[in-house]
Amino acid sequence: MKRQILFLSFILLSKFALAQDEVRINAVYNFDSYDRILDDLANKYNAPIKFGTQDFSNLSGSFIFKNNTVSECLSKLFANTAIGFKFYQDVDGYYNIVKNNVKIIDAAKYENRPIFVEPTRFNFTVQGKIIDAQSGESLPFASVSIPFSSNATTTNVDGYYTLQNIPSDTAIITVSYVGYVTQNARLSPETKLNSFIIELTNSAQNLDEVTITAERTEVIKANEVVGMIKMTPRNIAKLPNVGERDPFRAFQLMPGVSASNESSSGLYIRGGTPDQTLVLYDGFTVYHVDHLFGFFSAFNYNAIKDIQLYKGGFDARFGGRISGVAEITGKDGNSKQFNAGVDLSLLSTNAFIESPLGKKFTFLLAGRRSYQGPIYNKIFSQFTSDETEVVQQGPGGGGLRGNNIETQQKANSYFYDLNAKLTFKPTAKDNISLSFFNGTDNMDNSSSTDLSQLGGGRFANLGIAVNNITNDLSTWGNTGASLKWSRQWGAKFYSNSLVSYSNYFSQRDNSRTVNVTRNDTTTVRKIGNLEDNNLQDFTAKADMEWKFMPNNQLEFGGQISKNTINFTNTQNDTTTILNRYGEGMISSAYVQDRLKALNGRLQVIPGVRLNYFDATAKVYVEPRLSFNFNLSERVKLKGAGGIYHQFIKQINREDITQGNRNFWILADGNSLPVTRSEHIIIGGSYETPNYLFDVEFYQKKNTGVTEYSLRFVPQITPGQRGGGLNVEETFFNGDETIQGVDFLLQKKFGKFNGWLGYTLSQGYRNISTFSDQAYYSDQDVRHQFKAIGTYNYKNWDLAATWIYSTGRPYTSIIGAYSIELLDGTTKSYTNPSDKNANRFIDYQRLDLSATYNFSKGSVGFSVFNTYNRTNIWYKRFEIIDESGVSALQTTDVTYLGITPNITLSLKLR
Repeated sequence: MKRQILFLSFILLSKFALAQDEVRINAVYNFDSYDRILDDLANKYNAPIKFGTQDFSNLSGSFIFKNNTVSECLSKLFANTAIGFKFYQDVDGYYNIVKNNVKIIDAAKYENRPIFVEPTRFNFTVQGKIIDAQSGESLPFASVSIPFSSNATTTNVDGYYTLQNIPSDTAIITVSYVGYVTQNARLSPETKLNSFIIELTNSAQNLDEVTITAERTEVIKANEVVGMIKMTPRNIAKLPNVGERDPFRAFQLMPGVSASNESSSGLYIRGGTPDQTLVLYDGFTVYHVDHLFGFFSAFNYNAIKDIQLYKGGFDARFGGRISGVAEITGKDGNSKQFNAGVDLSLLSTNAFIESPLGKKFTFLLAGRRSYQGPIYNKIFSQFTSDETEVVQQGPGGGGLRGNNIETQQKANSYFYDLNAKLTFKPTAKDNISLSFFNGTDNMDNSSSTDLSQLGGGRFANLGIAVNNITNDLSTWGNTGASLKWSRQWGAKFYSNSLVSYSNYFSQRDNSRTVNVTRNDTTTVRKIGNLEDNNLQDFTAKADMEWKFMPNNQLEFGGQISKNTINFTNTQNDTTTILNRYGEGMISSAYVQDRLKALNGRLQVIPGVRLNYFDATAKVYVEPRLSFNFNLSERVKLKGAGGIYHQFIKQINREDITQGNRNFWILADGNSLPVTRSEHIIIGGSYETPNYLFDVEFYQKKNTGVTEYSLRFVPQITPGQRGGGLNVEETFFNGDETIQGVDFLLQKKFGKFNGWLGYTLSQGYRNISTFSDQAYYSDQDVRHQFKAIGTYNYKNWDLAATWIYSTGRPYTSIIGAYSIELLDGTTKSYTNPSDKNANRFIDYQRLDLSATYNFSKGSVGFSVFNTYNRTNIWYKRFEIIDESGVSALQTTDVTYLGITPNITLSLKLR
């Protein structure tokens, strides 16, 4: 039945091609080369001619074409058989020019036109590359297969592929890639088997050597590998957004990834935290993915070519994280022509340029910067209003009569990021690239107050100047770079080597500086909190692929990472709360085999990864196994399991009154154990050409889970200096169990498409210091439901997303009391509830968008949180002393309300 459908598709395409034969050509050529004549016919007159890599440099002649058809023109060109070439028209309407010794099968004809040439080569290997037809970008992880057979493979990160055991040199190769139109490329006896390049397009047009089978593309792919989701940036534009087209926010719309954490664009995968997801950009690790208090990610979609997200059970190539992997491949830059574009919104400006530099170099440069427009100011005030409160009092105001206090407020905040990439391709087999990334946020919400007029100007009259500076300064971000050399050594072997550097930095100054000047002498007193977190990562790694048999691909490699992490937290300029420095080297090696059996119906990937961590002087063994088994063309069973370790982790610092914070730190095997996780995933899917139903059950058992808290250590004494606290008393370790199930129902194609996602999960932690019984994990969300729909109407893309989830757990303050000390002063204390014994109200949000597309760009309109739902971020608890009695005041700190936005996107091509 499928062969009949395909044949009917060929017939329809040929009918369309016949119409092209009605083109009439009028031209005169005097002793012109055949190369020029054929190029003119194909490009100037749009004649459907294919001549592949044929060499006509020795052929020339004089011809007059007067109102001739394409067939008549070619008949004149090749009337003399002595020149060694002939032509035929295939079933798709193309005129193929081949050598005279190529035989045509006369028996198979459609309307007296031959359908296929007679094959001359059998059971051979084809290798080549899959690229974007418009930009020349290589397309990583595309699916390449022979129809109606189990012979299939995927391209590697550089777009190279190898297909073995091709039945004949007239076979069809099918290529599919998310966001692009699935296409068929037909081989011929003239095809070069060692460099067969196939171009994909996102629009319905015929390409050289390619026949398009359908005018449809998928927004996501979610059924190729267990726990994996694929997405390309071109599809992100169809989804609602506040200020930027955000790939990580798009992933949060998938089942198993939390979408209720507006304060972080990080990936909370199946009960895990963002630090437990390995984020790779062109091979280097990105440790911080947030901009603007986490409202959207630090990744510029204009610089991204491909993203793959693994929600667990990932193979032995990846290590150092226990929840998931986000593998991002950056664009190399347009290799065919110069291109540029810009996005303008109410929040930021985003621009890029890309171009070839000669024949072997390409470059890309993309940058973003925010400005303090209405949306930025709204987000800034929403997320900082609880941090600093400036009170201005005039004469007779407040509780201090006769005071004239002048306060100068300075609020300046912005973010920016920059992506740059230079690619050099010295040969068809080599690829050398230098990639750079920097994303930084700066916030300054400081103020300065002149207190000299306190007491009716008494200080000023005594010649005393008192100035109070309230600091609220924060800088955070990530810088990274990689230098990569990859080579396709032959049909069976590929290598990819790189060196990289990554630096995460975060400085926070939430303090008050009081300057008292008298008689030219200034006394400085600093009160408040200072934090500094700095992480550096130097890495060298190599990955190899050896396809030594048609059904076996051996993958192996090694990695060495040198990490240094420093975190300091001081109070009142004298008290060191925590000063932690860690340095360690992780040496890793892995091997795995992609094995196919049962005529391709079963794919198994057994593997193992070995890690040596010098800080603990131990070897950590990580066996991995995953499988896909096709019960039928529509039904698939899948599963994965493995052991994973994390040596660098982000510790949650418990702050019940003001909301939790976190910081990066290196495990030491003692007070900070290496985190270990065991994954088990079992699932299945039912897929038709237009629909997909997918389900996965998962369980994660984690040990060495760490939290940080000061509520169980003695009270800090004012003036106490560094070393007064025992660091081991502030870190508390335990274990955690997370289990759940993800459901996905997707409509893949059509003017209306989208998906429904549902996750049922539960997570429990057991840290004896907090509770003698297991308690809910911080990210335990019992139910999450997501509905995503997009509709295309002419030039309009309409989209809506709705998210619902039950509330997250939190620890509250249930009481407060005061104690009179021996010196007569009063000290207030709080009484917390059981750990995570309460839950926030349910979270829900509706986002809408409408995008109008035109030839050089688009205009997008979006509304975030359309019905202005009040969703709680965290609760702030404050003790109010009134007449010696302590009272507890609770404030809900909420997420963003209804927020509209408009974005204009322009590009040359």
